[in-house]
Amino acid sequence: MRKNLKALLFGCVVALLLCEIVLRIYNPFAPYTKQGKLVLPANQKAVFENKWISQLDKQISYSRNSLGFRGPEPTDSISKLTSIITIGGSTTECRFLSDSTTWPFLLGEALKDSIPNLWINNAGIDGHSTFGHLHLLKEYVLKLKPKYILLLTGVNDVETEKPESFDLMNDNRIHFTSVSQFLKSVLLKTEIGSTVFQFYSIRLAYKKGLIHKEVDFIHLPDTTFTYEQRKAEVDKQKPYLNAYEERLQEIITLCKANGIHPVLITQPSLYGSYRDSATGILMGSKYLPTEGPIRDNITQEMILEEYNIIVRSFQQQATVIDLDSLMPKNRFYYYDFIHFNKKGALKVSEILTQVIIAKGIINP
Repeated sequence: MRKNLKALLFGCVVALLLCEIVLRIYNPFAPYTKQGKLVLPANQKAVFENKWISQLDKQISYSRNSLGFRGPEPTDSISKLTSIITIGGSTTECRFLSDSTTWPFLLGEALKDSIPNLWINNAGIDGHSTFGHLHLLKEYVLKLKPKYILLLTGVNDVETEKPESFDLMNDNRIHFTSVSQFLKSVLLKTEIGSTVFQFYSIRLAYKKGLIHKEVDFIHLPDTTFTYEQRKAEVDKQKPYLNAYEERLQEIITLCKANGIHPVLITQPSLYGSYRDSATGILMGSKYLPTEGPIRDNITQEMILEEYNIIVRSFQQQATVIDLDSLMPKNRFYYYDFIHFNKKGALKVSEILTQVIIAKGIINP
């Protein structure tokens, strides 16, 4: 029995080593990581078929330039251009929209005639919260020294008090905050660990209802939540809100110390109590079935609003664009509760263009 156990253990070790070697040569599952270090995939072009979200194009063209961002190459030194980098999670990256239909690209097209030498790139990373944004800033963006960053945050920070797996995978440090965080950060030094946690992160996003999946709004179930139940769910956010505010403060401080003007943008959504003009449905009591806690649409809006309030509180320190209050709540613009379809991305770019020009936010 001992010999068999030794042989089994030896076989497992050899198999893991072989898997590690193969994944280090080519790993299709963790494009933003390399042994725990944030590595943006540069000079990539891909066209993939969309068979699961009917509102989007059947073929999606996705590319990243030599910097690892979505958007055009800089025509000159970035410091000489009116340079803008957009940072955020999936609602910024717009992974399932073709390059030319994302809101950062459309914003650049709308502003280029009124702002000379304009260059906009999209550094959004699907799944990133402000933990990941801070790491991206330190590793990439601060070195480029753009004149502006546009930061769209909120939804990925809900109930986030420590780096989620997407963020942790892009952090090269060993974490000692807890045994689980230590083990995770050590495992993420390997390609096997990165790949496992990539799938784990997708699982967590599914439980939170943050995955890219078309929602059948017409057949969503209803709840009978009381005000007290909703308030109890909102009260659960208090431990997370202070930490979120501290991370935003650090982002603003880092930007200003490096000569970058931060522009904060509140997170819009289809959460709330309203009648959807596209379907005529009263949305307040509707909820999206997930493996996480059941929360109706009013509760979800109350929770996200707490995070948007934090963003608005920085109006004395940074430029704030309240996209949440300006973006119409209409299924016409979304394929789920938070992700924009092509019409939504266009609407976001139109709103941001109008505010930026009216308030003179971007100066050559």
